[in-house]
Amino acid sequence: MLRSERRVVITGLGIITPVGIGPEAYWSSLSQGRGGVRRISAFEVGGLPNDIGGEIAEFDSKSWFKSFALPEHRKTLSKSQKYMARDIQLAVAAAELAMVDAGLAHGGVEPTRLGVDLGAGLISSELDELAPAINSSTEATGNFDYRAWGREGIPQIPPTWLLKYLPNMLACHISILLNCQGPSNTITEAEASSNLAIGEAARIIARGRADVMISGGADSKIHPLSLVRMSLLDQLSRWRGDPSGACKPFDRRRDGWVPGEGAGILILEEREHALGRGARSYGEVLGFGSGCDANPDGGLDPSGAGTEIALLAALRDAGLEPGQIGHVNAHGSATVVSDLAEARAIQRVFGPGRSVPVTALKGFMGNVGSGCGAVELIGSLLGVSRRAIPPALNCDEPDPACGLDLVRGAPRPTDHPTFLKTNLTRHGQAAALVIRGEPTSA
Repeated sequence: MLRSERRVVITGLGIITPVGIGPEAYWSSLSQGRGGVRRISAFEVGGLPNDIGGEIAEFDSKSWFKSFALPEHRKTLSKSQKYMARDIQLAVAAAELAMVDAGLAHGGVEPTRLGVDLGAGLISSELDELAPAINSSTEATGNFDYRAWGREGIPQIPPTWLLKYLPNMLACHISILLNCQGPSNTITEAEASSNLAIGEAARIIARGRADVMISGGADSKIHPLSLVRMSLLDQLSRWRGDPSGACKPFDRRRDGWVPGEGAGILILEEREHALGRGARSYGEVLGFGSGCDANPDGGLDPSGAGTEIALLAALRDAGLEPGQIGHVNAHGSATVVSDLAEARAIQRVFGPGRSVPVTALKGFMGNVGSGCGAVELIGSLLGVSRRAIPPALNCDEPDPACGLDLVRGAPRPTDHPTFLKTNLTRHGQAAALVIRGEPTSA
């Protein structure tokens, strides 16, 4: 952020993950090495390379909105949840948790100065909502009849169907529920989405267009269609051991994605506004950068050029040198090419002969898609507040080709509160943030 711009701090956190709901439960799992990847129970999985994922079995929207939502919101949520896919449910619940945590659930910010900027992904439709229409348009030979689809299929789909699956509906429901009358935006760049949304939200505040922004992201890949897509892309892990050990970022045995779900929501606030109401600060957004290295033939560049561009841009924006970074919270998708590309970028940015601690948190919960950046960022934020770097899970045999100083086993003590968070997509988009946490008093 330019020094002449307003400073942006983080005053609230809402976190819903397979390893815990709320900051304390989440950090407890990270610090104790408790993973949340297990056999998927929401539906039967057959004919695919694997049946495991980071599923949040403890989150049921009906029970949550009835018992845990703010009393004044329960009636609205009860009526509107039929228009919410699971991604939306997770985002709304996490946003409310974050606003409560920030002390803003019952006022404290002018509605026209309160905005939303979220990362969201491709929301998969429930199969029983489209199957009848598709079946009526499919010939006995298996060919799809588009004329029958227009004549007989589409009329079978409820007019409100699309309201459950538009990516911007996460921000829409949050805006309505929490009376956000300021800027509103949705970014759909797969795993880079949350970082891009947080960076954009911080700049909206820095430019004076809002005082508070609800930002981060949510996604659910625990869905039959999501699993099929991952399988068709030949990216799904084929791990056959204990499910909790399936996702292995930067490990030489890594073999692909493990689907996950979750929501990470941050309340970003102009620093003077936060001080004026006596708000607690978890940390400050210092810099943001993005890059891309997509190949013409598809996929990311194995050199990691896009990630390098994003990391350097974030450092320039923060006015910092690589040596001023305490650790890197990496994307760590646990695919062979992506992890190697990311490691090469980190090595080039931090220079030969220099080492920076690196962690990657997908081993705990799988790939949360568009929500992974915010969910993982919160892990580091909670860690540095306790003067610790959260460890990577399942990196028992670090790949020497990656050559990183990986934090493994127990959290690593640190007195350095500034870290880099980076995420990238399989198409080469990359986004990075520089965050300075606020360590708690000793």
